[in-house]
Amino acid sequence: MVIKTVLALSTLALSSLAMAADIPRFEVKAICKEISGGSLDTFNYCIEQEQKSYIQLSDEAESIDPRTMSYCTVRAGDSYDFLLSCIEDESDDENEPANSLSSFSLD
Repeated sequence: MVIKTVLALSTLALSSLAMAADIPRFEVKAICKEISGGSLDTFNYCIEQEQKSYIQLSDEAESIDPRTMSYCTVRAGDSYDFLLSCIEDESDDENEPANSLSSFSLD
């Protein structure tokens, strides 16, 4: 009985790990250097923002749909801040009711 319980818990743990989204590795220093235009204050601010976003993504990785992570990674442009914003926007869209969609007409 104990072995079955351990196996069941192991399977559950592994399946939840498989569903967690992997956080991509970005070249943060390079993107912040490019954004800063040589300003040390802007570079440091960029690094701080990227670090905060990376930590938040790490904390939430298990709850992020891997499809959303994949979609947003393509659009993030090597920025954890942009990646986090995209994931939040996509999550907000998933929670909106279908009847809140706007319509378009040529009439």
